[in-house]
Amino acid sequence: MKLLIIDDEKITREGIMNSVNWKSLHIQEVLQADDGVKGLSLAKMHRPEIILSDIRMPRMDGIIMAEKIHAILPNTCIIFMSGYSDKEYLKAAIKLKAIRYVEKPIDISEIEDAVKEAVKVIETVRHNKNSELFAHNETRRQLALAVLQKNQQDAGFLSSAQSSLQIDWEKQTYFTTFLLQFKAPVSEMDVSLFNDFTKQFSDYIASIHMHEFHAAKNDHVIVYHIYSSFMPEEAALLRLYNHVRDYFNLHCLFFIAPGFTVSGLEHIYESYNAAVILLQNSFFNEYNVVLTERNRQTDSTLLKDELSQFAEALSAKNADAARRYTDKLYESLKNSCGLLPSQVKDIYYKYLYQLEACMARNQLSPSDGMEASNFWDTVSACSTLHELDVLLKDALTHLFLQLSQAPEESHIIYMVKDFIRKNYASESLSVKEISEQVYLTTSYLCTHFKNETGKTINQYITEYRLEIAKQMLHDPRYKITDISSRVGYPDGNYFGKLFKKMTGLSPSEYREKVLE
Repeated sequence: MKLLIIDDEKITREGIMNSVNWKSLHIQEVLQADDGVKGLSLAKMHRPEIILSDIRMPRMDGIIMAEKIHAILPNTCIIFMSGYSDKEYLKAAIKLKAIRYVEKPIDISEIEDAVKEAVKVIETVRHNKNSELFAHNETRRQLALAVLQKNQQDAGFLSSAQSSLQIDWEKQTYFTTFLLQFKAPVSEMDVSLFNDFTKQFSDYIASIHMHEFHAAKNDHVIVYHIYSSFMPEEAALLRLYNHVRDYFNLHCLFFIAPGFTVSGLEHIYESYNAAVILLQNSFFNEYNVVLTERNRQTDSTLLKDELSQFAEALSAKNADAARRYTDKLYESLKNSCGLLPSQVKDIYYKYLYQLEACMARNQLSPSDGMEASNFWDTVSACSTLHELDVLLKDALTHLFLQLSQAPEESHIIYMVKDFIRKNYASESLSVKEISEQVYLTTSYLCTHFKNETGKTINQYITEYRLEIAKQMLHDPRYKITDISSRVGYPDGNYFGKLFKKMTGLSPSEYREKVLE
């Protein structure tokens, strides 16, 4: 679940943010805003299940903001905070069905109790609405699935379904099926996202004199059947698919696979089969597109030759040539014909194997998840050609970054830095432990490292940890307390002071700056 904190007092926001164990309350992401206008904007963008808001704020107070949010997110739970015992505010909070009204100064235990109550309410609502997630009712859902296979359509069921739904389908009714496939399991996604879409989409197609019925085929695919008494134009259908794409574009990763238009209920399976075939080619596309049929061809001999040339470029430490071959590989496979996703993954595995071999020859450390023992699992987890391309190019960048650094370092310095890279998250990491790993006395190692790098080992450890912390602060999914422990500082206060000393900004200030 997502929670949005809205308060114009920075110290209040950060105090709540850093004092609550959000994970234990089933909150995966916590967002912040410093007034009602920004709060409304973030709510529209991120659709939080819970909002923890001050009432008296500049530009837009909490009550007005909550009213606007409820208009678009009616199931969002509101928790108000205020240092004022204003009866009008209390009345407004009651009218908005706020879960709790917490008085300032804030008691963290009260906040935690209020959030627990909100989580319980949300889980109850989700449970009650789960069966209605993708269909208006059970009959409509069954009908959407019953028409998918030839010669397996129960005439009695179809007749009674049409009657109960008050649908008059003549033979000259036209049907077009399209599939909406999500990367993430639909059961783990925001319920209100689909509820809002179902209503909006139904209104949209009604405005163009068409209708729809749909059902979940599985936990990743929803089948939509569009129908009308007239033959729809291709341009109108494309606008419809783009409407679906635009709605989900900011919220998740997906593909839209349209079938062709057929006449008559008994032929819907043909449109569905065409959409299924198109969806099988989704691997070769980037996410969030409407899939189209394209002619593709690939010379397999050329791919083998390029693998050999790629290996030669790595041996010669020619970064530009290696990148050209990865670009060429992607373009060739993007337009390929007859290759299965498993075959494409095998090709990328061979390229990554050449990278791993080059790293081993040069005694370099692989990037996270790319150790020889498990990088096939990393390759297998990729769902699209684009993800494989990013994986290979990231690994290539990592290789040449290390190659550019390695020649300037002695073997001892390399071993020290490599050990720190692998163990920076350990609280117990120390100069003594490092010296034991490289079989040198502590005093000799410290002197040698300082002479070679101009820094002490402890300085290097601190700088390396803070650099990792900066990277993690760019991702709002990580809580600052989690980042602290992940880089070897279990004491969040110490981490905050150290970070500010080294960067001039607190972790939260740094995050606000980079995420502006």
